[in-house]
Amino acid sequence: MMGQSKLSEQLAPVAERLRGTYSRVQPVSQVVLHLLGNGNEAPFVGARRIVLEWINQRAGRPLPPEAWRGEAFELEDVGSQRTAAISIDQPRYWAARLDDGDRDVPQRDWVTEVGIAERQDRWVIFGTRLQCVTIGQDAPFEPSIPRFVRTVVERIPNVRLEGRQISMSPWIIRTEDDVGELVDLIERQTRSLDVIVCSLPEGSEDTATAMVRVDQIHRRTLGVAHVAVITGPASFFLSDRVGKEFSVFRGAVRSYRPGFDTTLDEPFRHPLGLPDRIASWSGGGPESYEQFLIRQAILRSVSGRDAEQQIPPFTKVRRIAAQLKLDAARDAASSETELLRLADQEISELQTTIDKDRATYEGLVQQYEQERDQAREQVQQLQALNGHLRQRIRALEERLRTQAAAGSEVPIPSSLDEFEAWCRDHLSGSVEVHNRALQAVKKSQYEDISLLYKALLLLRDAYVPMKRDGGLDKKRIFEQRCAELGLSEEPTFAGERWGEEGDTYKVRYAGRPRLLDRHLKKGSSRDERYCFRLYFFWDEDNEQVVVGWLPSHLDTRIT
Repeated sequence: MMGQSKLSEQLAPVAERLRGTYSRVQPVSQVVLHLLGNGNEAPFVGARRIVLEWINQRAGRPLPPEAWRGEAFELEDVGSQRTAAISIDQPRYWAARLDDGDRDVPQRDWVTEVGIAERQDRWVIFGTRLQCVTIGQDAPFEPSIPRFVRTVVERIPNVRLEGRQISMSPWIIRTEDDVGELVDLIERQTRSLDVIVCSLPEGSEDTATAMVRVDQIHRRTLGVAHVAVITGPASFFLSDRVGKEFSVFRGAVRSYRPGFDTTLDEPFRHPLGLPDRIASWSGGGPESYEQFLIRQAILRSVSGRDAEQQIPPFTKVRRIAAQLKLDAARDAASSETELLRLADQEISELQTTIDKDRATYEGLVQQYEQERDQAREQVQQLQALNGHLRQRIRALEERLRTQAAAGSEVPIPSSLDEFEAWCRDHLSGSVEVHNRALQAVKKSQYEDISLLYKALLLLRDAYVPMKRDGGLDKKRIFEQRCAELGLSEEPTFAGERWGEEGDTYKVRYAGRPRLLDRHLKKGSSRDERYCFRLYFFWDEDNEQVVVGWLPSHLDTRIT
């Protein structure tokens, strides 16, 4: 019917009004540090005082005497910000929360929660979480880290982030030993934060020659990322350790994401900013690129699944403290009147907590649903764009092949020294050689070097058209080309052996493991000089072959 609209469109005004009745909660940043004092003042007390000084400047009213003694307190006077702290004796734990109203955006609060826990080995765990809570219309903001984090690093002599001691200055990588420490951190599987490495120009050891202001990046990401500067000479050591494709040099900047593994990873999973790209970065060149790096590092600090395990929410700590207080009163045989008073107080606080948790939950649900819908829309747009670009690439490839057929053929090198560059120049768009395969080629002992190149061209010129276009003619062409090279193309496994080999026959591709379910083979010897294998899978989304290993035989359960 004319004028008839969808139900979702009719309900849109109602949904907009409902959004103004509950909070939109956005996690902003999270920091977890380990502190060790110098003997003059315990780090527990020192860190607590630093946080109290910061809260005192923002609370709107002076903190009560019990606050400075480290005891529990609550500040809800007229004209003050909502502020509270909880203290637990055994195990020793102190938690605080401040709801700081935004000066510019109505009905927006910046909620800062802090937890300080003392361990038996004299170390203190210091954590803080920042959330943005908005009711009604939201507005964009720049993520940040509470200033007291920098004060803690300044005042407390031994502060560690994921096991590495940090200071107010960025980490300088100069020697081969320094590179060894950097690689150990990058490869550590327990790491959850980014490692941002800013390289200097070739031969330079002056940090002022970096493309970005490293001090600025380090200061603003202190506690949520590891920031390092690697000198020109040290970059060569890094390339030797992780390979050029995963290294960073000549003024480039690389962010190493958690879970770094050169044998499984794709280089683009660890974003690389080249000097030319940084200089022309959208919105303001290097300074805009700095803002991008800082924003990404801060927001990624709250993306971990164990966020609340590292820093329990203040409401949870309050419930535990109330229960401990009630248990202590029972153990001390307090009067029924006192027990009832404590129980009533706990019930009242629990009800308040439930109401706030419900509002927070509804806000989070709304936020996640919105982000989900945006992500789905972006995926659909990218898929459509990808399909359009794929058609254009195929047309260009056909044109280039026609021109190449009339002119010179693709060169077949006599060595594997420039194998990666050759693949990039001659296979792009049809055959992608995974980094794991590139690493394997560097260790190749196979004597017929030309077969590696010819097998890849076979996939490009015969297998890919067969998969894209189908038809018996294309299939016969592929089989004929295989016969000319003495190759056979078969499933990697068959029958009951399928799935027995674990992850050996898998690569991580586009963020998920993919099975190398097909392979080209020649020879049956186990001697790597004479046995050829090329393992691959067909990527339906991009209509291309992905090569995950060559030229040796992958181990099986039998071998």
